Amino acid sequence: MDLLKQFWRLAAPYWFDKANWFSWVLLVMSVGASLTMVEITVWLNEWNREFYDALAELKVDAIYPLLIDFCGLVAVIVLLLVYADWLSQLVQIRWRKWMTERLLDRWFANGTYYRMTLGEEPDNPDQRIAEDARLLTSDSVELFIGAIRSTAVLIAFSSVLWQLSGNLSIPWNGEMIQVAGYLFWVALIYAIVGTGITQLFGYKLHGLNYQQQSKEADFRASLLRKRDKAEQIALFKGEANELQQLKRSFTGIVSNWGLLMTRRKNLGLVVNSYHQTAKMVPLFAGIPALLAEIITLGGLFQVRMAFMKVYSGFSWFVHSYDDLTRWSATVVRIGQFVEAMENQPLLPEPNKQPQLDCQDLDLFTPEGKPLLNKVELSLPPHSQLFISGVSGLGKSTLLRTLAGIWPFYQGQFQQAEGQTMLMPQKPYLPAGTLRGCLSYPSEQCYQDAELTRALALVGLDNLLDSLEHQCEWQQRLSGGEQQRLSIARALLAKPDTLILDEATSSLDQMGAKQLLEMVKQQLPQTSLMMVSHQLALKPLFERHLDLGRFGVTQ
Repeated sequence: MDLLKQFWRLAAPYWFDKANWFSWVLLVMSVGASLTMVEITVWLNEWNREFYDALAELKVDAIYPLLIDFCGLVAVIVLLLVYADWLSQLVQIRWRKWMTERLLDRWFANGTYYRMTLGEEPDNPDQRIAEDARLLTSDSVELFIGAIRSTAVLIAFSSVLWQLSGNLSIPWNGEMIQVAGYLFWVALIYAIVGTGITQLFGYKLHGLNYQQQSKEADFRASLLRKRDKAEQIALFKGEANELQQLKRSFTGIVSNWGLLMTRRKNLGLVVNSYHQTAKMVPLFAGIPALLAEIITLGGLFQVRMAFMKVYSGFSWFVHSYDDLTRWSATVVRIGQFVEAMENQPLLPEPNKQPQLDCQDLDLFTPEGKPLLNKVELSLPPHSQLFISGVSGLGKSTLLRTLAGIWPFYQGQFQQAEGQTMLMPQKPYLPAGTLRGCLSYPSEQCYQDAELTRALALVGLDNLLDSLEHQCEWQQRLSGGEQQRLSIARALLAKPDTLILDEATSSLDQMGAKQLLEMVKQQLPQTSLMMVSHQLALKPLFERHLDLGRFGVTQ
């Protein structure tokens, strides 16, 4: 029941939104095509009886017209199969698009994606958004349509099988017991036994599928980290260590896959034996009716097909068991991800005042360990403040709090009115053109003259002709060049408040000093706050604050 509740929470917002009415139309059309195919299959079952009766009696004049009828029936079935599948895929991609966008919106809302990394984040959110959303939508639609089709087959062919079975006389205690529709009961009992055995052999597949998805995602994430940190790994000659880590991670995949293989093998032995035996059961079970001349040879083949369809309808759970276990694991993974996002506390909207200001501000680690106590500072408009302190004191945490992204604090602070930009020590440079990299995160299109001027001011003249060049700028540029490019962004954006967190640490003191003097000259209306260990920069600022006096005594 918990699984169904989780699925309802994920699916209901889409399917009960009036804006998605067309998906209902597509789904109904797909189901309609499947149901029509069931009706055609009933006709095909009747064709079986007529054809094999004609064949047994060597009625040549009846055989060839029946073959023509068969071609027509098959052509219609093929068309229905193709278009039912096409409509189903259209429903899947529409639902997946909605779900992916909804997950992304929630993940990015209010800095949730960042705050989830500060606590016990569900593993591999990228995999849950990209892969699990695809599996959930595709498996849900296919299982739903499959269940309806199986139910329709069961209803349509149960009456056929019941009528064809007649009554079976069974001797019991000296009396003859009449069993009406005995082949129907054989199919039902056969399916119940098969379902029970399948559950017995396959119940552990849910957990193993969950673990497999998790381990595969961990391995992909590890490969991406190695790619992102390729230069550092190469400098440390850490290839052997990284290779061992990757091999250990992949060994986990192989081990879990081995367990899955064993479970699937055992399940396959049961399901395939069950399915292969089912092909002969109606023939053996129909022999009494054939010998009693209740049915003809054609009728026996009609019974066989009807039995297989009824058995198939009853056995939907057996045939879909592997898909159901994968679906259930996917529901749990996305449900956990959504729940984790919903449980993130909403950050209060900071008060906006003419100047940045905080009073009695206490900062903590995500585990609740105190960092800074009773911090008080202010940054009047157009002023500059230099902040210093020993490593590990909490300087960067203070800046993140003032920027409105750190949730672990007590006390009050007010952000300055207008735009605030925080430049971290390690800038983020998205892959793409240099133009897009300079404009990030704004979607504003700057003129070429503005971009080249900003590059020249920060000393990146070597990139003046590379505005349209696409590459991994995070990999191509040195640490100092990345920091210079980050300052160029600030020159273009002209923020009201600029916060620098060790934003010149990769530059020599002379280069850092020249860069800051240029920033002050180019952005005279911008309030400037900087955290740095480069004490030679302190004279460039109007005021200085040593955070050591707010440190927590251990």
